[in-house]
Order: sequence, then C-alpha cells, then structure tokens
Amino acid sequence: MRFGPNLAGDWEKGAEKEWLLTNGLGDYAGGTIAGTNTRRYHGLLIASPPTGGGRRLFVSKVQEELTVEGKTYYLAANELADGYRQNGNIHLVEFILEPIPTFVYRLEDIYLIKELFMVHGEATTIVRYKLEANRPCSLRIYPLVNDRSHHSVNDSPSWPFDKKIEKTCVHVNSPDGPTVTLEATTGVFKEMYAWFHNMCYPHEKERGEEHLEHHFIPGFWEMEFESGGEFALSASLHGSRVEQYNQLYEKEINRRKEVTARVRTQKPLCRELARAGDKFIVKKNGETGIIAGYPWFDEWGRDTFISLPGLLLVTGMYEEARQVLAKYARYEQNGLMPNFIPDDGGEPQYNTVDASLWYIQAVKSYLDYTGDMSFIKTEIYPILKKIIQSYRVGTDYGIVMDADGLITAGEKGVQLTWMDAKVGEWVVTPRHGKAVEINALWYNALYFMTLLAGCIGDQDARKLYGELALRVQEKFPTTFWCVRHDYLADVVFRGERDERLRPNQIFALSLPYRLLSTRQEKQVLNAVGRHLYTPFGLRTLAPYETDYRPGYFGDRLSRDGAYHQGTAWAWLIGPYVSAYRRVHKYSRPSRKVATRMLAPFFHHLFDFGLASIAEIYDGEHPHTPRGCPYQAWSVAELLRVYVQEVLEKRPKPQWVCETNIQS
Repeated sequence: MRFGPNLAGDWEKGAEKEWLLTNGLGDYAGGTIAGTNTRRYHGLLIASPPTGGGRRLFVSKVQEELTVEGKTYYLAANELADGYRQNGNIHLVEFILEPIPTFVYRLEDIYLIKELFMVHGEATTIVRYKLEANRPCSLRIYPLVNDRSHHSVNDSPSWPFDKKIEKTCVHVNSPDGPTVTLEATTGVFKEMYAWFHNMCYPHEKERGEEHLEHHFIPGFWEMEFESGGEFALSASLHGSRVEQYNQLYEKEINRRKEVTARVRTQKPLCRELARAGDKFIVKKNGETGIIAGYPWFDEWGRDTFISLPGLLLVTGMYEEARQVLAKYARYEQNGLMPNFIPDDGGEPQYNTVDASLWYIQAVKSYLDYTGDMSFIKTEIYPILKKIIQSYRVGTDYGIVMDADGLITAGEKGVQLTWMDAKVGEWVVTPRHGKAVEINALWYNALYFMTLLAGCIGDQDARKLYGELALRVQEKFPTTFWCVRHDYLADVVFRGERDERLRPNQIFALSLPYRLLSTRQEKQVLNAVGRHLYTPFGLRTLAPYETDYRPGYFGDRLSRDGAYHQGTAWAWLIGPYVSAYRRVHKYSRPSRKVATRMLAPFFHHLFDFGLASIAEIYDGEHPHTPRGCPYQAWSVAELLRVYVQEVLEKRPKPQWVCETNIQS
C-alpha cells in the first residue's frame, strides 16, 4: 500500500489517512501519512508503564532538520493553536505502509527514508533512517517527550522533567513516571531545555475535546554525513534497544509473515484482514486478550466474544481462544461477564445483559472448531450453568427470565445492550424490557446448552434447558412479530412494542438455531436490506424514523446522540451476510451477492485507519468513516464471514450428540 506526493504531501488528504503500530501488549504508535499528529492519541510511543496502569503518551514524535550547503529543510508537520501549519509534509514523495510505515522525503537530490516499527512484546519503538546523498549534509533530530494519559493532553509546560545524557543517549524522567530512554546509533545528543508549545489536534477540536498540548524537548541529536548512510534511534521504557535494530527489524518482519500465513489463502482481502486482526490480539500476564479498538478502547467483554471467532478461530489460534475463554470464566460474577476491563487495573464493570450470552456463543464456536470437550466440560461448563441459572432466577440490573421464558432487563440510568451510548445521565437508547437480540441469544444459549448437557451426560440439565428452549421458541415470534410491518419489534416493555426498524433483529436469522418461519425470515431480511443495509454495514435506525440521525459528527452530545440512531456499524455486515446466505439456502447466486457485499471494505482498507476497518460510518452517502479507526469486531466479523460464507470454509462440528430438544 503506497501513496505518492499528491496524497502524502497534501496536508488535507494526508491527514485523513492514519497508520498504526502495535506491540502485542496493547501499546501502540500512530499518526498520519502526512507526518502530522491530528489526535491526542497519536504518538511514537504510547504504552502502559512497566509497573502497571493505563496507557500513557511518552514520546509524541521526532522532528528532523536537514542542512545541505547552508540551506536547512524543516521536515516537521504540525498545526498550531493559531491555525499556522509547519508544512514539512511538502517534502514527502511517498508513504509506504507495508511491511512497516515508511516516509520518503526528497530534498533537492537527497532522499531521507524514515521507517518505523515497534518491538513485539515490549514498549519500544524503533525509527530506522536511510540517507541517500552524494554530498556532505548534516541532520538534527528533536524528540518531543511527554508523560500523560493517552485520553488527555498536557496543558502545562512547567513539569520538572529530569534527564541524563550519555553521548548518543538521553534518559528522561517525569516526576512519578518511568524512565524513557532515547538513543541513536550515531551522532551526539546535545542538551537543551525547551518546549514545543500549542500543538493542535484538529480531530479533537472537531470533536469538541481538549486539543492543545505542550511537549518537552530535552535536546537534539546532531549528525554529520559525507555521503549518506544508515542509522537508527529507539524510544523505549526498557533501556537502550537501538544497537540490535536490524535484528529486531528482521524478527518483526518474519513475525508478520507468520500472521499472514494463518488464514491459508492467497485472497488479498483475507490476508489484509489477518494482518489487521493481529493488532487487537494482546498478551498480558501470560494470558491472551482482545483490545476492542485503537486508539482509545480497552478490553470489552462483548467485543471480545463477538471478535473471537474471526480473530482467533478462523485463523487457527485455538490455544489463544482457549486462554480467552478461561480468563473470562474467572471474571464471571453473578452470572455476568464483564462489560469492560480497564487497562489501569481498575475493577471490571458488569453493566451488560448480552456479554454472558455472547460468551456462550463464543464457547460454541470454539467447540465447533476444536472439539475440545475436555476443556469445556471441566472448566467452562460449570460457568455456563451458572449463567443460565442466574438469568433464570434473576441477577443484577434487573436481568431476569419472565414467566413466558423470555429475558427482560433494565435499570434506570444504566445501558445494558450493545447500543450503549450514554451522555451524563442520559442513556440515548435505553432499550429496557425484552430486547429482540437478547432473546435470540438466550434461545441459542438454551439450545446449545441442551445439546452440551446431553453430550456431557447431565440429563437433568438437558431436560430443563430443553423445556426452556421450547418455551422461548413458542413465545418469541408472538411477542416480537409486528404484523403491520412484517418484521420484528426491537424491544417489548410491559406489553408495549418499540416497532422502530433497527438491525438487532438480524440475529434471529444469523445465530445457529432458528426461531422464525422461512417466510418470516425472508420478510425480516427484506426489511433490513431495503432500509438498513449500506455498503459499510447496517444502519442502527431506518431513515424514515423520526429520531434518525444521518451523520456522526460534532461535540460529544451530538455524536453520542447519533451513535445508534442511524449511524452504520461495520461489524453488523457479518450477521447480515450470514443471514442472507442462510435464507437463500447457501445458493451459488447468494455467494456471489455476499462477495459483492464485502467488496467495498477492500477499498476502505486504503482510507481512514489504513489496512483496517473503522468502527462506524455515516448513515448517508458518502458514508464517511467515523469513530474508532481500528475496530476489532469490524475486522473480525468481516474476516469470519469472508472465510465462512464466501470461501465456504465452515467448521464441521464433531462434538454434537444425536440430541433433539423436543425429545
């Protein structure tokens, strides 16, 4: 993936395309192809301190000045508070994304090539330079250092940073932070005590967030070259790593090749999605986890379980999937799985009605792919039984099975489903009562548990779950079906139906066990396809509804007010395509249609968060990508559905016993 000077060298165009590096720990580096930082989340080293805690910005960027025959070229690209721009991006002639982000600058007949990569498994970023010149020149490189949460900005240029200089190396400490070591393979580091004032982040300004920041400059490297050369510098929380930069580079390139090989296909979209998915897979304290999205999300239970089949199972990472299921089994509390696990070590939050049900679906997918009944029986099955029991008799947040067998949930001021936008005390889409996808998940959990209990030999549980599943199967259509619309209500609360057309009903078609007649399935698919389908996912509300919001922009109140009120979500393309193929009985024409549905995402890989899939898109043309540029379940569901529905490489479960819930 390469971009020329018409894009990389153009401020407006280049600033809209972002690159991202990760290290398998949840740490990251990121910016734009124009070299400018447009978000407070952009930086060269953003990591959790070795002692623990949330991710922090330690190094914002490094800025180069090249002098040749008395003329100095400034390569910095920044926007300042007054709107003034340092436009070093005009010297960019190419940006190359793979195998690692590479900036190519041309200055007269001299080329400066700047490559970036992170060391997997540690908080280290390496910058490798190649200077191609046939005459003497000198180079200065200024590091911009900080120490603050990646969710905030540093608006005070008076922190007492300490520093220690050793030839080509500088160690920088903030009052309570770790030591950041910056070292180059050549030149000399010269001390200065200065600040870069009022760096402006346009994306944050547009979002109504804090957008001005000051960075500490401890000094600069000065280097002299007779006719070019190669060198590198490192920014690390683990001491100097720069001497091994070539070995570290080769190791990272080989690791990336292994990632691509996991999908065992030459299809370009699959290979790109495998590389994209790898960024979300992290290992902390020896256990695998899934980051919900970069740059601002942490681990979310719901997102993890929805992403697990696409990121870990279709790629053959069965051991990592096993670790995820085992880890979350330990987090279970009153039958609930965590909604959110903070990266700062805080207590998990459990305000979710669907995470536990998605966990059961993830267990089923794991069993379908691996047949690992021993692990499920000994470590997971008791947790699954506790979840079912808790939902039956009632648990936190008003989650309980009603007399008709359906799940109802809701507590004032608390958002419980995936449509979870909340501003202050305003829950935008509360969905209290019986939500359609929750009960589709509940039925599928009961059906699966009936089969699983039968295989394990737990006959009492098998009988109970089978009876409950039959009750839900009977009540679901009569409770949710809207005769005048020929689709499913979104929520039923105290007998009143919310009949606004939303995408949540698609799960009644896409989940493994069916709840509707063939005619009803076709009618639901028709309604969703006509009014909610877009090239980049499903709208969260039909355009003809009074609360419909066509775009996601403005301040936080405006954005969250549109989050689930018309905004299209990419991850929903997965269940939609699965439902489409199933309703059309997996015919050859339906496979072609599925291929066409996924094609726009291949082109999207060249936009916004490069080589990844965004979280959301505007509901109307041109469906501008918004929200998180790198979203785990967007990538995961696209990869899963491509492999299962287009390549038709579905698992062939060997564990299922000859059990019918009606017997």
